[in-house]
Amino acid sequence: MMEEQTEFEDTGIIGGADGPSAIFFADKTHKPTLLQRVQRFFSRTKRHFIEKRIVPGTHTIEEVEEYLKSRYGFVEADRTDSLFIEEYEQMRTSFLFEHRPDLVEGQEIDFDLDPSEDSAVIMRKLQEKSDKEREIAESIPWEVFDIDYHRYIKTGKDINDSMDIIIERNYAYFGGNAQGRNGYIRKWRKINKDVYKYYGVSEEDIKNKTQRYKDLILELSM
Repeated sequence: MMEEQTEFEDTGIIGGADGPSAIFFADKTHKPTLLQRVQRFFSRTKRHFIEKRIVPGTHTIEEVEEYLKSRYGFVEADRTDSLFIEEYEQMRTSFLFEHRPDLVEGQEIDFDLDPSEDSAVIMRKLQEKSDKEREIAESIPWEVFDIDYHRYIKTGKDINDSMDIIIERNYAYFGGNAQGRNGYIRKWRKINKDVYKYYGVSEEDIKNKTQRYKDLILELSM
C-alpha cells in the first residue's frame, strides 16, 4: 500500500495577520485566460450560495477555545516552549504596528519593493525589516502594550501529522495551520471550517458585511 504524501497547509485568519510576509508579483496588463474566467465564475457562484445559507449565531473566542478542547481534543501548548515564545513575540510585534501605530509613530520601517531584484535580496531586506520592527517592539514596555496569545495543538497517529490553532483574545483573532499526510490535511480543513462556523456571525455582521462575515465566507469558499 502506497504511503500518503506529506503536505503543509496554512489557512485563513480572523482579525489580523501574523508571521512571515508573503510577496506576490502580478502583471496587471495580463488578460485572464478562458479557464481563469470560468474558475472565477464558479467561485463567485459558490460564494453566492454560501452567503444565502449563512444564518446568524455567534460564540466568543473563549467559547471557541473550549470547543476546540472538548470536541476535537486540542490541548494548550506549553507557554515556556521556545517555539511558543518565538511565535508570541512575532505576533506581538505584528499587532503593535497594526493596532497601535500611535506607539511607534515615526519609527515605521520603509520597505521599497523592487520586483527586478533577486529573490534572495528581497528576502534579506524583509528579514532586516522584521528584525528592526522586533527591536522597536521590545522597546515598548509590556505594561503599555501586550497581547493575550494562546496556541492549541493536536497530533495524529503518524509522527508527521499535527495541527494547531492560534488564538489572540484581545483582538478576537484566530488562525492556524496543519502538516502531515493528505488525509490529515483534509481532516484539518473540515475542522477549520467547522470552527469558523461555530465562531459564527451576527445579524449586524451579515447586514454590514463586516470583516468577521467576510472571513467566514472566504473560509467556507475554500
